[in-house]
Amino acid sequence: MGTLTTWASGHEDVRALVLTGSAAAGATHPLSDRDIEVFTTDVPALLDDDSWWANLGEVLVVERLENEDDDPTLLIYYAGGKLDFTLLSAERLRGREYSRPFEVLLDKDAAGATVSLAESITEPPSAEEFDESVNWAWAAALMQAKAIVRDEPWSAKLRDQDLKAELLRMVEWDHRARYGQNIDTRYLGTGMRQWMDADIQRALERCWAGLDARETTAALLATTALYRTLAERTASAIGLPAFDHERVEAELGTILGLAPRHEDGAV
Repeated sequence: MGTLTTWASGHEDVRALVLTGSAAAGATHPLSDRDIEVFTTDVPALLDDDSWWANLGEVLVVERLENEDDDPTLLIYYAGGKLDFTLLSAERLRGREYSRPFEVLLDKDAAGATVSLAESITEPPSAEEFDESVNWAWAAALMQAKAIVRDEPWSAKLRDQDLKAELLRMVEWDHRARYGQNIDTRYLGTGMRQWMDADIQRALERCWAGLDARETTAALLATTALYRTLAERTASAIGLPAFDHERVEAELGTILGLAPRHEDGAV
């Protein structure tokens, strides 16, 4: 961080650096990323200049994207570690609220004194959000089943990824419904060994497979069974209307029943 801070100190347009993520929370692992927000008076210029991050180490891979707030983000994979830079306009630091711990590394305009850690308040899913997840999950499951029957394993894996995304969302909602809305489920399953119930972790072990059609089918059925269990429990806990899972499960079974049978009688 010293090299980065030295660079930022010598550039007038860079006004502040803020460390976020696990490093700011003091929960680092040797493989943890370092998440850094760079506050600048000229975001486009900094985005077009690769020299400032290229000189921080041996660069292996770079991902250029935007975060959920449409802020330019650079994910730099160095030999020995990874730095995630988010570029923001300098004026956005003043009065900024963070939902997770942060550390001000550089602050040329004393704007850091106005930054605060907001009280984390997580709301249960709305009826619309819950309905969206259930429909997206079963749609992915139905399309995955079709890909399995057609012997299109790549397509099946892509649909499985969509289904797993909804399964994780439901796992998070289920835990919050049972343990309180502010339980920290982290991001993309991070730290699942710490916050996720052991029985769900065991159930997840049956939800993945290779390219074999029979294994993939078994994993699909295990995934939808777990999703349904969690969805029904969550809907009941937060008072949402029940979804007709059985009707879609029947259609799923019909599709899978169309798979060609081998000489040994197996699908």
